[in-house]
Amino acid sequence: MDAPEHSQQGWSFNNGLLPRARDELLLWKIINDILLGRDDRVLVLAHHNADLDAVASALVLKYTFPWVEMGAYDSISAPGKILLGHLGEKMVIGPEVKDYDLVIVLDSSSPMQVSNGDVSEWPRYWVIDHHLMNDNWPGEIYVDSDRSACVEIVLQMAMLTGSVLTDDMALAGIAGIIADTGKFRFADPEDMDICSFLLNGSAVSMEDVLSVIEGENYFDVSKKLAQLKAVKRVKYHKIKDQVLASSRVSTFEASAARSLLICGADIVFIGSSRKGDLRISARAKSHIIGMGIHLGEFMSRIGAETGNQGGGHDGAAGINGKGNVDKVLSICMSRMSDILREKLYGPSK
Repeated sequence: MDAPEHSQQGWSFNNGLLPRARDELLLWKIINDILLGRDDRVLVLAHHNADLDAVASALVLKYTFPWVEMGAYDSISAPGKILLGHLGEKMVIGPEVKDYDLVIVLDSSSPMQVSNGDVSEWPRYWVIDHHLMNDNWPGEIYVDSDRSACVEIVLQMAMLTGSVLTDDMALAGIAGIIADTGKFRFADPEDMDICSFLLNGSAVSMEDVLSVIEGENYFDVSKKLAQLKAVKRVKYHKIKDQVLASSRVSTFEASAARSLLICGADIVFIGSSRKGDLRISARAKSHIIGMGIHLGEFMSRIGAETGNQGGGHDGAAGINGKGNVDKVLSICMSRMSDILREKLYGPSK
């Protein structure tokens, strides 16, 4: 394939330095594996219901290494499909992993997000992730939990290789960061620096990015119905001045969780169950994080307690696996209630 064109500004990643990689040597090992696989089949694999950050990460990796193929396990989220459609790209749904020589897993804190949980028969693979480090993946993985979005790590890979900056790369990168920082609500100064670099180095404007991820399809009827059903089915209780809420939907768990936060909840757990697979999404407001509560750590513990796999960020996390969704939601509410009571009232005597 031909090398990508420069951005309209003519920038490459040498025009500005992104934050240094946590472990450049390890990141170079992954880069070298991809470079050596130029004549092989290399799969870039995103998790099920691939969100904007996962899709953006796959896109930037493809723009940096044009011979890789993009895939998603099981499904792609509606915003992810919109981004792909806007950029004229496609991802294979449910690719046959065994048909590839090398697999690069993106934005996935556990094997259950990209498989049935068993990766023992997989070809060689690397995992690139930004969630809290855990023991879910066997072998060596690259995790940088200081990065707010996985696409920031992939952008670092582009910087290390001296890749040119394209307008499509800039748009995808900013979209992924916006999505995983809650529209910059949880962004740190480095997130803003990266977006500033991408905007300055391309002809892309923030209006361009927002028109893609918040276009006419953003509030489709399925998402609106999921949000309304979450409100209708909500269960909640109050601990001092804090409100915990849980609910069930069939899809759009993250969107439903954000809706309940807007409605007044401080911590939200949303559950769904499809084809025997269980999924719980958890969200918290910033003052909850300020109390020292880390949802990623919490959901990792609940995942282990229920025989599933969990993890994520301080303010956004989840569990994937199997089981009774109502029972797992009840456990989440009970365990978090205990934590909140101790934070608000002190240890019980």
